Parts: sequence; C-alpha cells; structure tokens
Amino acid sequence: MKKILITGAKGFIGSHVARHFKNLGYQTYGIGHGDLLVDECKAIGLDYWYKSDVCIEAIKEIGEIFDVIVHCGGSGSVGFSVEHPYEDFKKTVDGTLEVLEYIRLYNAQAHFIYPSSPAVQGECTNEPIGEEYIGKPASPYGYHKKIAEDLARSYSEKYAIKVSIIRLFSVYGNGLTKQLLWDAYNKIIDTKGEVIFWGTGEETRDFIHIDDVVKIMESLISLEDLYLVVNGGTGVKYTVKEVVLMIKALLSSETNIVFNQQINQGNPIYYWADIKKLKMIYTNKPKTFDIGLHEYIKWIETI
Repeated sequence: MKKILITGAKGFIGSHVARHFKNLGYQTYGIGHGDLLVDECKAIGLDYWYKSDVCIEAIKEIGEIFDVIVHCGGSGSVGFSVEHPYEDFKKTVDGTLEVLEYIRLYNAQAHFIYPSSPAVQGECTNEPIGEEYIGKPASPYGYHKKIAEDLARSYSEKYAIKVSIIRLFSVYGNGLTKQLLWDAYNKIIDTKGEVIFWGTGEETRDFIHIDDVVKIMESLISLEDLYLVVNGGTGVKYTVKEVVLMIKALLSSETNIVFNQQINQGNPIYYWADIKKLKMIYTNKPKTFDIGLHEYIKWIETI
C-alpha cells in the first residue's frame, strides 16, 4: 500500500488531499498543529495524525517511508504576512526547508508536491499568467512562497528529488471558512442595507474548485518530470464585483453592494491563469464556477 504524508492536513486544502488519497487506497499520514480526535481523523481520511511542528525530527519519528509528501503546511494569508513577516517566513520557508531536507536525508524517493501561489509573480497585466512569467511579488507572502519554490528547485536539481509545484489560484469549495466567498456570504446575509467591500470590484480572480485541485495532484504523480511547475486554475476570470453579485443573487438579497475604491495592499489586481500546460496534464473538465458556487452556498447554509 502506498503511503502519503500531508503537512498541514487539518487545513482546508490538506484535509481534502487526505480524503482524496485515502479514497485512492493510500495509507494517509498527517502532521501539523492542534489535536484531532479519532472521529475527526476518519472524517478527513487520515489514518494517522501527528501533532507537531513540521520538522525533520518529527517526520522521522513517524517511522515510515512515504511515496508522496504534499506540503500544505505554512502560512496561507497575505494579510498575516504583511502584519507578521517574520512569523510568515518561519512558517513558509523554514517549514519547506525542513521537509526537503528530510526527503534528502531519509526518504529520497518521495515525490514532493507543493501547493504554491501566483503571488510569487506579483502584479501583472489583465491577461492569462503563464508559469514562465517573472514578476515582482507584492507581499511578504509572495516573496516567501517564491523562496520556497526556489528551495524546491534547488533540491530537485542538486539531489534528484522529484518535485511538482502547483500554483493555486483562488481555491474554493465545501469546508472553506475564509476569503472572499465566505466573507461575502456572511456580509450579505447579515445586512439588509448597504454592504461595503474593499477595492474597486474590477479586480479579477480565477476560481478553481478543491475537487479539481486534488485530482490535479493525483495526475502529477504519474508524470516523469523531475521538476515541474504548473498553474492550478481554470483559465476563466471573474471580477470581484461579478462574484459578489452572483452571491447576492443566490441569496435573493436586496442588499446594496458598494466598493470602497481603496487598494488592498499585497493583493495583485489581476489573477487569471494560463492553463495550456495544465491541459496537457489534467484532461478532466474543471467544475464550472457557477455550479461550484451554488454548491458552496448550499454547504454554508447547512453549517
């Protein structure tokens, strides 16, 4: 039986990775902060949970040799990185280095899969962003993700470690309790008058459902590439205003939507994935945003 380790397995992406690979027949191990009861582990598809910082010694203590390591641990917030750059660096960069060094020393055959972000490329024009585009990160979060990517590439080139990096655009789906969709739902449902959002509303985002994300990761495992970077998006852009109005319509709300015209520091204006490379790897048709958003709103209404 193949074995997979998921760092940050309690989180939104990590828990979905665990459940997906459990359903594929993998033995699933998770490591990260916080407690998980037996029933909670079962619910997200984890066979074993290790409460610990993500570090070499902790992974060694698990005492297993893994076929795949998906490194979901680390910071996931631009805002946090701006307010706490030191802590963000420690979470993202140091954690990635610990996993890579563990692989180099003790588990050289493991396939390292890293969910990164187009934040490594920073600001760009309103057109699809290719993997090869080199920009300047707009936040500590972007810089730290870029350093983590560079570390992974270095380890792949120098030590022949198999590395797959998937730059995830706006991931959403059941279980997500933060970011634009969650915030917009709660603002609109709780307000009868006027709801104010950051920005101009013309900022663009490319939304990819978590079900597609984990299937893309599954597809990456079968590839022979020693080092690969691929965008995780759908190639379809929506403005933030369009998304908020879609949520408003699904809630049959009469709320007046207003944008404050202020710049949200650290968040690039345009995010839109070029998926030519992805289409050669992932042949499934991604879930359309209108269907996925409807499912997500229905899920929120059940919790």
